Amino acid sequence: MAAFELLVEGDVQDNDVSVDLKTDRANGYKDQYNEDQGEDSLGSLTYNALKDTEEDPGPLECHSLSYTSRKLLPMKHYHDEARAMKDIQKFLSNPIILFKLEKHTVHDIIQEMITKLASEKPRLNLKLENIISSLVEENSDYKLMEIMQGMKTNEKGENETEPSFVTILCSSNEVTENHVVMCLLHNTINLGPGAEEIHFIALVLSPLKEKKIKCAIEVSRTYSTLLADVKLRQQLKGATNPTEFAHIFELEVHRIYTEQRNGVEKALESRQDLGGNSKWCFGNDLINDLKRRAPHYLSDYTDGLNTCAGIQKIISTIMFLFFSLIIPCIAFGVLFSSLTHGIIDVRKVILSQALAGSLFSIFGGQPLLVIRATIPLTIFTKVIYSISDEKEMDFHTFYAMTGLWTSIFLVISSLTGISTLMKYCSRSTEEIFALFISIAFTVDSIKFLVHEFDYNFCFDSVEDCNVPKALLSLILLVGTVLIGCEIYNFRYSPYLTAAKRTLLADYALPVAVLLMAFAGSWLFRRVEMGTFDDKNPTSFQYTAWGEVSVGMVLGSMGLGLLQSLLIFMDQNIAANIVNNPSNRLKKGPAYHWDLMVVAVINVVLALFGLPLVHGALPHSPLHVRALADIEEKCDHGHVREIIVSVRETRVTSLVCHVLIWICALFLIPKPLNYIPIPVLYGLFVFLAIVALDDIQLWERMLLIFTEQNSYPPTSYIRKVPQKAVHTFTIIQVIQLAVLCAISFSGSPYLKMLFPALLILMIPIRSKLVPKLIKEQYLKALDGHI
Repeated sequence: MAAFELLVEGDVQDNDVSVDLKTDRANGYKDQYNEDQGEDSLGSLTYNALKDTEEDPGPLECHSLSYTSRKLLPMKHYHDEARAMKDIQKFLSNPIILFKLEKHTVHDIIQEMITKLASEKPRLNLKLENIISSLVEENSDYKLMEIMQGMKTNEKGENETEPSFVTILCSSNEVTENHVVMCLLHNTINLGPGAEEIHFIALVLSPLKEKKIKCAIEVSRTYSTLLADVKLRQQLKGATNPTEFAHIFELEVHRIYTEQRNGVEKALESRQDLGGNSKWCFGNDLINDLKRRAPHYLSDYTDGLNTCAGIQKIISTIMFLFFSLIIPCIAFGVLFSSLTHGIIDVRKVILSQALAGSLFSIFGGQPLLVIRATIPLTIFTKVIYSISDEKEMDFHTFYAMTGLWTSIFLVISSLTGISTLMKYCSRSTEEIFALFISIAFTVDSIKFLVHEFDYNFCFDSVEDCNVPKALLSLILLVGTVLIGCEIYNFRYSPYLTAAKRTLLADYALPVAVLLMAFAGSWLFRRVEMGTFDDKNPTSFQYTAWGEVSVGMVLGSMGLGLLQSLLIFMDQNIAANIVNNPSNRLKKGPAYHWDLMVVAVINVVLALFGLPLVHGALPHSPLHVRALADIEEKCDHGHVREIIVSVRETRVTSLVCHVLIWICALFLIPKPLNYIPIPVLYGLFVFLAIVALDDIQLWERMLLIFTEQNSYPPTSYIRKVPQKAVHTFTIIQVIQLAVLCAISFSGSPYLKMLFPALLILMIPIRSKLVPKLIKEQYLKALDGHI
């Protein structure tokens, strides 16, 4: 037995309302018509029997238990939640209304409503007794099992229920779709405390198995929110017949919908960016970033160090960040070495990461942003090497000049405030790029395995075959992924305490890497897995400039422009995701200053022949999550994780890169070359999988193959029609497919179109997509919260 009460709190005009859910397992509302139920007679018999025996009955013993649970639910917002308007339109197409019903008991009223429904829809074959038994408890003085009411605030500031209406809920296997019956009583009835003047009753019948957004509670919220409106109830009371009742109901629904829509538009106008009307000034945005972040600079070194839990979180984040950076450095070093024939090797990539990361952790504006060399930058490096080799130019000189032009364009972008254009870069573009990075990591790992099996698992001959190496590569890669994911998900297990589970999960990455590195280098030491080469023990040296020609200057300028576009987009997309409002960061962003710092850092790296860097995915959002306190929140029966707070500190990045400096100076080649290459690619897959948790696009892609009854009641599911959700998902998937097709093509020159494709996604989202999907739905699908 359960009773759901729609409780209106605060000012109804401001939509400051909520719903109170009350579950009463043994009791419902007491029926005040005791004479009709024979309660007085029963009391008399009991009294007489006790009087004849002339004995004191003593205290009465309990014969059952009463369980009560109360829950606040939000009122329906018809402009946002598309499902609600569909339910109302379905009701109005064939309204079932009992007008001025003259009944005085709950049982009789419900019986009339069920009978009316059965007569209007004879195909239902309703069994009256079964439905009534699921609505009314016959063996209890409390009759109703599930109801929803409104709550309002009285003059004393106290919450009290609205006594004039009630919505009765029923989930039954007698129906296969939702049905609603409205009833206007001729005279008010008393259903007990908080329901003394019931004039309106709505009966909602829903299937037992139904999508959460179409279940009895959600449909009841739709009609209870309407009945909670005072003006609607007053207008309906003036109706003279059922037809006029339905017409007034439709007009009032339109009025409430319009008022809610106007309220949203006013709220959006009041939330306009405060800086949107300010005049442009050269370097002004950069200065504003400094003013915003400078007061927090000292606290960036102390936040999180004042509690034991904070210190533990910082230590685990340092270890996570260290392993998630040093191992990709080795993998990218191997890739750079193969593309440049050993000119840029593992040591140079690690030196680049150590130098750039330590400088950015000290001078950067947003310390949670992680910068490193990325796959798109390796593509540009390969193009630079191919052109220099083809035109017989000195690679070091051509590479340094391209890096300098790249930094010049980035400095101009920073000073002119071009990063403000990223406000048009919505969540859609960010998630397409984030999912692309996860796919790229996975594809590279699959390519590695395919290469290992092609060369070592011979099917035609046994010459030059090394089957154990191929199989061990598969075992180490998959083992790294499985161990990492199992430990990472250990936080959701019932074992140990919550604090210990979280602590263990924070070390998922280093534990997985160390275990599989030990297995590959020691347990299977007889299998030769191969290690990276260290041909340049003195990698940190200034570039010796060769002959510079006009063609070299112009060519490096063109490549520098394209590379600056890539860094500009990747840097700002990563910064956008880090500064997402759902992360609840308090110190503010620094887009322009961060871009300036990256530009200056890349000048140093280019002059020393080291790989360039920019803000990277998925490391940046994973860094935020590693420093965050996360809680589980139940939203309409669906459990989801929310970030409560984040320790905005520079310590994790700074200490991590100090450790990387130690590796670059003292741990190359040994013991870093003890880590087998398959473990490196296993880490890539692990990072790709973990990053999927916060990508809504991935969640919506899975919904295409998910049974509708299992859809989570997320905000966009409640607010957007299913067709619009899938249409938006398919549009994103098409863009993602084009991005992957260009990036994974064999031509390095075709891959240079990657930054142009990223930029093109912005006008596609802002100009083309709104013509296919309503802006109202796009706000729900593409919003940051």
